[in-house]
Amino acid sequence: MFRIAPIVLGFWCFATSADQTDPRLDELFQKLQQADQDEQGQIITQEIWKVWYESPDKEAKSLFERGVSLTDQADFRSALVTFTILTEMRPEFAEAWNRRATLLYLLGEYSASIKDIKRTLELEPRHFGAISGLGQIYMRQYKLQEARAAFEEALKINPHLPGARMNIIQINKLLSKNSI
Repeated sequence: MFRIAPIVLGFWCFATSADQTDPRLDELFQKLQQADQDEQGQIITQEIWKVWYESPDKEAKSLFERGVSLTDQADFRSALVTFTILTEMRPEFAEAWNRRATLLYLLGEYSASIKDIKRTLELEPRHFGAISGLGQIYMRQYKLQEARAAFEEALKINPHLPGARMNIIQINKLLSKNSI
């Protein structure tokens, strides 16, 4: 569903920490558009995630890692608390919002998840993971036109998302069945 990415610092730390404003991202997104093979695109996609995951400081890194660990252990409520603390501590950290959105989705709290996705996208409009997550929510809500539009938007940003392509195919099949 959504992928999890970086933490953003206050203004004074931008030069020493990565986040969604990291200058490496523009080049990576440009390379992503130019990649002619999915394998190459996947490698670039992973590089983008690495930048998004970079923590601004030890405290944020510790909270982020704890939230990831709790998520991996399927302790979604505790992970949600952890990422909530992180979003309060570092409200400019897009990936903390994306992680929280993912957890809210997993807990069936779709409206709250959409709100966090919107915050993620305010901070990082190119966050293809968050956009794909929005598509997943719309699929669950059987809002198929909106879901397809979200997956298509994610593919415009990152054309190397096989899951988004597969979801569009599935949606198109469902929509064609409904039009018969």
